[in-house]
Amino acid sequence: MAFTGATAGIAAGAQTNDTVLDWALEATYKTPPTGNYQQGRFTAETLSRQETTARPLEINTVKEVSQSVVTQIAASGRISGALSTGTYDDFLAGVLGSDWSAVSATSSGGTDGVYIQCFGESNTADGKAELIVIGGANITSEIPKSGFLILNSTTDNISDLYLPYFITSDKKRLGVPNGSFSMLNKDVVLASGATITFANIQNGGTDKTYTIRKKILGKYLMYPGSVINQMQFTFAQGQFAQIEVDVLPANELLSDTDIAASVLLAPSGNVHNTVDNFLGVSIFGVTPAGCVTNASITLARSGSKVDYGNGHADGCSAELGQFQATGSLSLYFRTWDQYQAALAGTQGPVIIKSVDNTGNGYAFVFINAALRNPQLQTDSVNKTYELKLDIEGNPAAYGETFAIFRLAPGS
Repeated sequence: MAFTGATAGIAAGAQTNDTVLDWALEATYKTPPTGNYQQGRFTAETLSRQETTARPLEINTVKEVSQSVVTQIAASGRISGALSTGTYDDFLAGVLGSDWSAVSATSSGGTDGVYIQCFGESNTADGKAELIVIGGANITSEIPKSGFLILNSTTDNISDLYLPYFITSDKKRLGVPNGSFSMLNKDVVLASGATITFANIQNGGTDKTYTIRKKILGKYLMYPGSVINQMQFTFAQGQFAQIEVDVLPANELLSDTDIAASVLLAPSGNVHNTVDNFLGVSIFGVTPAGCVTNASITLARSGSKVDYGNGHADGCSAELGQFQATGSLSLYFRTWDQYQAALAGTQGPVIIKSVDNTGNGYAFVFINAALRNPQLQTDSVNKTYELKLDIEGNPAAYGETFAIFRLAPGS
């Protein structure tokens, strides 16, 4: 006869394989939402509670310490995972302090098309810049007042051109740095089908906190008031792309009740690897001559913390600090270009692209980065030199420090 069914009593306790981790954006700080929660994907997490106690130093004849009192309840931890498209977009919005969007413009090739005013310097009320005019109409309010864009017009010899921009004070034109259109020798109306794509998200001033939950043995450990304190991406040679999310909750609560109206399935995007999914690095508009062996991006809320007050031991408010973007690069040393750029204090865009096997992914953009601490070390025999560089994100002249574009197949 055939044996069917499962064997009972195998597990000594709750199994990590059964853990479900999900989260939702809070409308009010430290108030767990009752709507939809987004299930996540992860490889490990360290969310936990920490209690601080104090004892009065009372003198007594028994010569023993006094009863302890809980003076502070805190929680913190890290969520680690493999980078997959769409999985951590909520947390990216949290650390960037902004919302995702999809804004673009397409040229008709005629009077309502995209006009490039590039011949020489154009003087505007905002200063000197080369200009992009979209149909001569007022710029839509959906476009951020400054940031980053991608311009494509194959017919006009413009391909995947990443540019910082600002909206001119008359709200009719986009100003970009002088010299941006060196491939053109006159002012032109871009051909029909030319596109301008604006960053899907860039750092802003919107405060966001989340309730994060992990389900274990039918109960929920809940972390309300969670500030996304830091996100780090690592692209190491021959590995999958890794992500680490540092979280500062207000508390840890144990709940018997599932308060979610529903739990959305985890995004199903493929994991990014660095073998055939890493699309390279652009430094100040130039692809380095040597292969990149390691790249990292750290997006942080500098100065973020939880505030505490009398009457309760857990957090009562949060400081979300200031946005800061840093990173690092290691690449095989073939020219002095990047080393000399670091010594010269050159600043400009640094772009790191990664996709999954379907072609979906991200372009991570330091809008106005400086290269710092160049290192060339002779540390062993039979080894190719690697140039190691730190990336320091700084605000652009027009504003903003960091932007992300969603990439799709063929983009």
